Amino acid sequence: MRKRPFELWLIWQNEETRQRYHVGRLLHQDGIYSFSYETSGYRRKLAEAMENGYRPHLAFSDTNRVYTSTKLFGPFARRLPDPRRPDYQSVLQELGLSLDCTEMDVLRATGGILATDSYEFVSPIIVENSHFDLDFFVAGWRYYDGERVIDQLQSGDVVDFSLDSENPEDHRAVVVMSVNGEKLGFIPAFYSGWMFEMIEKKCSYEARIEAIYPQAVPHRKVNISIFGKMNQSVDIEGVLNDKDQLRLVLC
Repeated sequence: MRKRPFELWLIWQNEETRQRYHVGRLLHQDGIYSFSYETSGYRRKLAEAMENGYRPHLAFSDTNRVYTSTKLFGPFARRLPDPRRPDYQSVLQELGLSLDCTEMDVLRATGGILATDSYEFVSPIIVENSHFDLDFFVAGWRYYDGERVIDQLQSGDVVDFSLDSENPEDHRAVVVMSVNGEKLGFIPAFYSGWMFEMIEKKCSYEARIEAIYPQAVPHRKVNISIFGKMNQSVDIEGVLNDKDQLRLVLC
């Protein structure tokens, strides 16, 4: 598999409608950071966001420009915990990160969320031809069996999924279960709709525990990776244009 740049999507949420829009893309490759707005397409992209109240970030006012830098852009770096704080190592541990992690690792782990605006960074689902891959941390960990069995879990373990269409919070919820059938939690909402579709259409995939961080905060305990292949019954345009939620997909 070719080496991809480290990519994060910048999401803006309209505080009134709660709708999320993919407005920009941050890449890091070969020591260079680049940021650009998502000007291709309309639905849930920059164009629709601007029709619904979004205005470009003051530091990135030109929506047609690709911004580059050898350092993480200041407006994004300021969203990270200060490495000079005395408890910085504990902060990283809670995020499931090591001292040699990169700023992009931390930005991905925290989402770069601030109380003063409606931006968030997320990892996209990667789709290339008929293949797809993604990884995520199990959501809802504290409410189910995960903590009871975490000592029995190992990196590389297969995990199972089950559809939870009767879930009152999300009719496309997907439960994450250990190989022994313990309920660990759920696929996060950003990704559950995609996997619900893949499972319902009986697409082939492999899901395994990528890493375990026993000392991390609950929503960063267990990281799952998925590699799969869509079959011919998947209407990719229908998935991308689903009105229920933003689909985080890079084609």
